[in-house]
Amino acid sequence: MKIKEIHQSLNSGLFDVFLQEEDGKRMLNIMIGEHEAKRMSILIDQIEPPRPLTHDLIYKILTYNKIEITEVIITKFKDGVYYANIISLSNGKEKIFDARTSDAINMALKFKSPIFASEEILNDVGFVSEEEEDRNDEDEIKIIIETSTNTQIVGLEKLLEIAVEQEDYDSAANLRDEIEKLKKDLKKKK
Repeated sequence: MKIKEIHQSLNSGLFDVFLQEEDGKRMLNIMIGEHEAKRMSILIDQIEPPRPLTHDLIYKILTYNKIEITEVIITKFKDGVYYANIISLSNGKEKIFDARTSDAINMALKFKSPIFASEEILNDVGFVSEEEEDRNDEDEIKIIIETSTNTQIVGLEKLLEIAVEQEDYDSAANLRDEIEKLKKDLKKKK
């Protein structure tokens, strides 16, 4: 599975993560919290936070102890909740851990591990988006060009939100100043 899209849900404070089959059209919609969604965005955008976040700390502890996460499997859907397993490997031994799906996906992103969903879940709650149904069989390539300054601003704004949430006001002030500087530079170029 690959992350197709993350956006704010109609439910207040929640986000929708859309996972799509790597070589298929079926998708899952997993509702997660704001913090977990921001963390996924940071990992996807490869932004380095000023201080380690929870998943960074867990990653460092696991890698220090030579434990790797080899894959994540979304195993079932029950009473409106997705369940996931994290598969780890240490000293040649495989260990399976039950996890919240949002945490499992974040750890898979951090370890660059594959994400799988059981065929049962895809059959039960998977769907094909209208966009995929309307698309013909030809491959479609979308190219989005965004200036590097705009990309930097978006990344810094995400980091600013995290710094404020963690009450790291010194970092937040520095990030705010850097964002303002980049925005002024961008206006001058126009």
